[in-house]
Amino acid sequence: RHAAMAAGAAAPHEERGTESKSRRRARVAVVGAGAAGLAAARELAVEGHSVVVYEKGGDVGGVWMYDANVESDTLGTDPGRARVHGSVYASLRTNLPREVMGFESFSFGRVFGGDTRRFCGHAEVRAYLGAFADHFGLRDVVRLNTEVTSAYPIVSESSSETGSTATLTCWGPKWRVSCAPTHPGKEATRRGEGEDAESQSEVFDAVVVCNGHYSEPRVPTFPGSEQWPGTQMHSHNYREPAPAFVGKNVVVLGAMASGEDLSREIATVAAKVHLAARGYTPPKELGDMGCASSDPGNRTRRGGIVELLPHCSGVRFEDGSVEEDVDIIMYATGYHYTFPFLHTRGVGGGNEEDGAGGANHRGNGSGASAMLAVSTDDNCVSPLYQHVFPPQLAPSLSFIGLPWKVVPFPQFELQAKWIAQVLSGAAADVAADVTARDKTIRDGGDDVEGPAADLIGWGGLPSRSDMAADAAAFEAGLESNSVPRRHAHQMGDAQFAYNDMLSARCGTPPLADWRADMYHATGIRKRAQPQGYRDGPLPWGDESLR
Repeated sequence: RHAAMAAGAAAPHEERGTESKSRRRARVAVVGAGAAGLAAARELAVEGHSVVVYEKGGDVGGVWMYDANVESDTLGTDPGRARVHGSVYASLRTNLPREVMGFESFSFGRVFGGDTRRFCGHAEVRAYLGAFADHFGLRDVVRLNTEVTSAYPIVSESSSETGSTATLTCWGPKWRVSCAPTHPGKEATRRGEGEDAESQSEVFDAVVVCNGHYSEPRVPTFPGSEQWPGTQMHSHNYREPAPAFVGKNVVVLGAMASGEDLSREIATVAAKVHLAARGYTPPKELGDMGCASSDPGNRTRRGGIVELLPHCSGVRFEDGSVEEDVDIIMYATGYHYTFPFLHTRGVGGGNEEDGAGGANHRGNGSGASAMLAVSTDDNCVSPLYQHVFPPQLAPSLSFIGLPWKVVPFPQFELQAKWIAQVLSGAAADVAADVTARDKTIRDGGDDVEGPAADLIGWGGLPSRSDMAADAAAFEAGLESNSVPRRHAHQMGDAQFAYNDMLSARCGTPPLADWRADMYHATGIRKRAQPQGYRDGPLPWGDESLR
């Protein structure tokens, strides 16, 4: 494997062996300085690009920045609420071993913030990300307390018959990025290339979106929801069990990782907790995750909610059973993808009069989406090539961190590496080398032409039409396999083949096998011991996998 940089992001080409090549150097805006944004900043700098990272918070770390505050509307549906970005609760611990979570370029095998536990708390992860930023000299390109308010593709002066369209070259359009201080009266931190501190708008060759997807609650509605007299809240606004849940009768909807962990913690102080999940049936084998022997004595598993009953503060479940006198319903039901700053309406031939429209979670069907180069209908960011590039705007617009049910940090790093190499043209050489090698094996090695020439001309990506066809085929596959669009970015075990694909696109060795082995070993232990899998058995049985 290539060695990690010893210091900062300067003189990157000795590391990647591209010093003999003439590379494009782009000016790139990165939105967000969490784990994805930091990975992007590092890989872009390694590839020689000029980087500015916008972070609306006061430090790097993104979702791992703990904030004891909660939103004024704890359900998270009021658009005028006082918003809180973070979703981390006080006792949160990782659900993967720290060493498998870490970036490939910067090991998480040692302690950074004083928490020695293998499944560490959120403060340790934040300390690790801060150390990552320090090690690679990334803080100098991060503008703290600075929120991106809009990002527009720069529109050509001349309009086509179908309306204004962004100027599209093989590199995609340039972008005008506007920002504002996060806190009124507090000057944004504007470190980097010396622009005027009062500047609110700048032009970039590319934008990389790394704003995360754990801040805009996704809340279901049921008959009776509006009249129900108890408290309804989203897990986004949970911090500690006491005093709010002491002695209460609580329903937690959603039995993924958050719902499982939060319902256990709430059960330590509540009178009763019901963990509800759509389609739940009692497990057949003892020891399975969710068996009676592993549940707290005051926690009961139920099927999904079908109705709220205002007259008795009740909840009706899928099996027809009713729990009355419920005090609190907590929705651990996930989050929306939302990019309110991103404007792509009218790109590629749309004829909306305003020529722009924010890409957010309020998509209203095919009529609006057809005008958008990127939409988020039913929580599927679409259309995207390989979960990263929107075909009409590639490669100058890209996304990092959309897939879920993955080991995130190493995947962020690979996505960032691919984006950086596409923007420089290095990925085109990788694609050409692979195609030429395959051609040599196949028929004796004539000059590279056809698909390989397309890859070279598009920075290592297929043509826009081919990317669009690939994205359409992916979405058609969701439908034919009865996968809800909202699960489009769920990967699970598929993440490892995806990561290998990213590595191949970058011409780097794949991630080591021990990462997948450790991920699977953790899953087995979690299903067998959902309450104690983070703390034993000791010695750990999977440490030898490394």
